[in-house]
Amino acid sequence: MSTPVETPKDTVHFAITADAHPAALSRIVELFTLRNIIPDLIKACCYKSPAFPDEILSVDIHVYGLNNREQDIIRRNMTAQILVHSVRQENLYQKCPAKLAS
Repeated sequence: MSTPVETPKDTVHFAITADAHPAALSRIVELFTLRNIIPDLIKACCYKSPAFPDEILSVDIHVYGLNNREQDIIRRNMTAQILVHSVRQENLYQKCPAKLAS
């Protein structure tokens, strides 16, 4: 059963895929810690994909109120991590809060 989570206006969504390694999630979250930022939502799950021989870690992070410079720095630092396969970023501009299932 999922609980609805409201996202505030102007939320940045980072969608990350990485190796399912024990250190991957902590290294990704550490990028926010170093900038004194607390994400509004962190959702992670492991899955097996036919495209990859090993398990993949999928991480979704929502952060409210990051300026463009902070978004760019965090995205580039995520991409530079050796365990990270891809980083997709989108800005969620909303007139009213959306409800996400977590």
